[in-house]
Amino acid sequence: ILSFALGGYVLENLGIKYVSEGGNPLFKIHVVTYILIFSFMSLTLKKGVTKPLANLESSQSSWLVSMLCIVLVIIYGLVRFGTSGMAYLVDTMVAPLLAIYLLSQLNYQQKNKLLKLLAYLLFLNSLIAIFEFAVGKTFVFVEFKNFSHFRSTALLTHPLNNALITAALAPLLMNYTRVPYLIYLAVSTLALFAYGGRGATGVFLLGMFFLLSVNTPSFIIKGIRISKMRFAVIQALGFIVTIFTMLLVILTPLGARILSKLHVDPSAQARFDVFIILEQLSLAEWLLGASASIMENIKFYIGVNIIENYVVGWILSFGLFATILLLIACFKIPIHLIFKSGVQLKVAFLVLLGASVTNNALTTKTPVLLLFFSCLYLAYVSKRERNDNKNNVT
Repeated sequence: ILSFALGGYVLENLGIKYVSEGGNPLFKIHVVTYILIFSFMSLTLKKGVTKPLANLESSQSSWLVSMLCIVLVIIYGLVRFGTSGMAYLVDTMVAPLLAIYLLSQLNYQQKNKLLKLLAYLLFLNSLIAIFEFAVGKTFVFVEFKNFSHFRSTALLTHPLNNALITAALAPLLMNYTRVPYLIYLAVSTLALFAYGGRGATGVFLLGMFFLLSVNTPSFIIKGIRISKMRFAVIQALGFIVTIFTMLLVILTPLGARILSKLHVDPSAQARFDVFIILEQLSLAEWLLGASASIMENIKFYIGVNIIENYVVGWILSFGLFATILLLIACFKIPIHLIFKSGVQLKVAFLVLLGASVTNNALTTKTPVLLLFFSCLYLAYVSKRERNDNKNNVT
């Protein structure tokens, strides 16, 4: 929850140099990560290791493997770079694993309440993004130099972080609020355009279309039980949402923003050109990471200083061996969970995979994996408990 309340730009406005260069190295690690580390240590001292680990149940081995992989990468990073940049690995990779470990200690009611709260926070974040874009001013003061158009930042720092989080979590969380699906979907889609995440928007819409196509045959064959009054309310809401969305697109800069994203501009081209850098690597650089000369001349090869693909970024920074370990650390637990879940969790994971390769969010300090791991785990437990209760009743 503090990830929403204390985004990177909020910390910067409070005088803590979390995102910008310079400042105390201790402030480069987010306060949420510190809380997770201290909570983990406190729980371990109080209950030991075996009992808390047992609460992870079938995810126990996946968690241990993931933690081992990220520890090995951190050790390699310390050898190669020193402490420079290690806050990124701690915030982005270690924090999600600690979050799952601690969440597993909660009971079912606590997990379900937390999941619903996160669903509402994501919806609120999207509403803030739309409002920011409509008025042309961010909720938290921030100045961008690399964007030619205004982009919303809402509560989760960088626009592309927001886009990736919204695209991945909206399919997962829209069932856990009292907000009608159509409204949640419309608000999330408009927020994605406000963030300027073209790739995330496209993958999100594709994922939602797939979810709809999967559920449509069952709806046509079996139908659903619903009162006439509720059906009338849903129809009215659908009409109101459609009109409101059209007015918002026409009367605010959102319409121009949507149209500007329907062609391949230099920003989109950079996502394809990024692979050119890999052609410059020697065998040793492929395995162990790119040399300083290549890292300092990225703009010479692709025209921009930003690598818009996290896998390429990891290969350049850490090498192929470490990249494989990072992929295991990031995706072993989600893959384990989705194989035992329904189509909704699988679509959310595939949206994360598809959207994440279109920007560099995972090569920077970001709460993307922290929020996604937490929500995926909580949704998995929630669905499993509901299925178990149904089986017990029958």
